[in-house]
Amino acid sequence: MGERPLCIVSVDLEEWSDARLAGVPDDARDRLDGSLDESVDLLLECLDAAGAHATFFVLGRVARRHPDLVRRIARRHQIASHGDVHTDLRRLDARRLAEDLRRSRSTLQDLTGQPVDGYRAPNFSLGGCLRWAPPVLEEEGFRFDSSLIPGRGLLFLPGCPKAPRRPHLLAGSRIWEFPPTVVRLPGLSVPAAGGAFLRTLPMAWVMRVLERAVGRGETPHVHLHPWEVVPPPAGPGRLRSVLLFAGAGGVSSKLCAILRRFRGGAIEDLRLTLPAPGPVPDAIVGRPRPEPARGAV
Repeated sequence: MGERPLCIVSVDLEEWSDARLAGVPDDARDRLDGSLDESVDLLLECLDAAGAHATFFVLGRVARRHPDLVRRIARRHQIASHGDVHTDLRRLDARRLAEDLRRSRSTLQDLTGQPVDGYRAPNFSLGGCLRWAPPVLEEEGFRFDSSLIPGRGLLFLPGCPKAPRRPHLLAGSRIWEFPPTVVRLPGLSVPAAGGAFLRTLPMAWVMRVLERAVGRGETPHVHLHPWEVVPPPAGPGRLRSVLLFAGAGGVSSKLCAILRRFRGGAIEDLRLTLPAPGPVPDAIVGRPRPEPARGAV
């Protein structure tokens, strides 16, 4: 039996109140109780049991509230930035994005002692800001991003129809983009291996999405949030709770099943197999690069 194919695992370390569907105003989130320890413990146990690594995109505000938790994660897993206060890029400009990046990066590097050079925009919102945001990321010292949905996107998650499914350089920068695994349908693209879809789709469907990605020569990419593993004891109203937490009880077992079929890796594991960026690309989105050999991590 050959070596299991690689699957990227990424976690957005944020609180349920940061989710757009929670409907909590920005200035009210700090006043809500945040409990991440139980859900993160389950995730770490699952990853450790499989000998897997993951990339944790950590919100700066969450790191300041839970410094010991972030340090514990950083002992084994890659730490990257999810921004400082979970502001959608479409509400920022270049100056405000740079300020947000600097504060989050400083917080994370001071806490962990590790370099932080990866970023994920809240709500995968890079697709609405491709003309100006990638150069800001590069100027601030970031080397990779994982915020762009290939295809048209879905609802409030913007996509880019010309974006490749594989890792590629964002146009006008030397930033590597590591997109989530998507299923393209007429008029939209669904990130079916993460978030609400990982929670609610049957396990057989999720596994089929990942297997088909491998069949296309891609490295599949699973992404999730801690509040999708253990819902909070007190959340939003009934409708919002259904939208945010339906199927949450099965997420940790689904992740463990995925890691029995695939080798779980951090984005850094895949990035190290890619060539160093050359001259700044001038394509609309970027040029896809060949996938590494199946045995490479």
